[in-house]
Amino acid sequence: MQLGITTIQRDRAPWIKEWVAFHYLVGFRKFYIYTHMCLDNTEEILNGLKNKFDITIIPVGPEVETAQMTSYQHSCDNFLKEVDYMAFIDSDEFLFPTAHDSMETALAEFNDKKISALGVYWSCFGSSGYIEEPPGLIIENYRRRADGNFEANHHVKSIVRGRQAASSVQVGENAHLFKTPLGTFDENLRPITCGLEINYEPTYEKFRINHYICQSRSYFLNFKKINVAIFKERIKPESWWEEHDINDVLDNSTDKFIGPLKNILNSI
Repeated sequence: MQLGITTIQRDRAPWIKEWVAFHYLVGFRKFYIYTHMCLDNTEEILNGLKNKFDITIIPVGPEVETAQMTSYQHSCDNFLKEVDYMAFIDSDEFLFPTAHDSMETALAEFNDKKISALGVYWSCFGSSGYIEEPPGLIIENYRRRADGNFEANHHVKSIVRGRQAASSVQVGENAHLFKTPLGTFDENLRPITCGLEINYEPTYEKFRINHYICQSRSYFLNFKKINVAIFKERIKPESWWEEHDINDVLDNSTDKFIGPLKNILNSI
């Protein structure tokens, strides 16, 4: 089974190696990375990673409106035919299987299901009290998250079945949900009808996306607050930070990946 992953990244140089290596570790083998108006050395790092990983880099300039949706549609039209499943996630999202060691094994049980895509729920993480961005791995530093009642955790991101006719998969109203012939379902085979699926309680028995939505306070003030132009230029208000910097639960869901991930990174 060939697994691909599509993402749009902007100025993520300090963390891009970890993001790629993590998703390689859990089973993704083809990476389609859209670099949006990068001013740091993200693209240089990605070109260096091509020696170890199968990475396709597609630069996206400022002239492209709705850059994320445009990039996702481009990936569907051009690359979906190359893989059996394609995940569409962001640079601060880490997708992994919870009951199996690999995404390939976890996805295999859905091969005979009449579905076009799987929706995987977020688990949103706060700053863990960091004021400055700490050195080291995101998955090792940020261990505190909101509990299951947090509304944003009802968001899903999509893993779209590959090798479908390109014209049959269309980006929807947002980056969370696609228009597909057979529809999107969660791990319980409940139909997903919108990107924020408030009709169900999120479950993580098979899959999970750890969404490191805050990172540190300085990251928010110096980057995320003003640099959210993947959709459009806007400034996140202070109330956004107060609503999302929730650190109620100590979470060790990625502990099993830390050692193997460091081994991969040390080998690069």
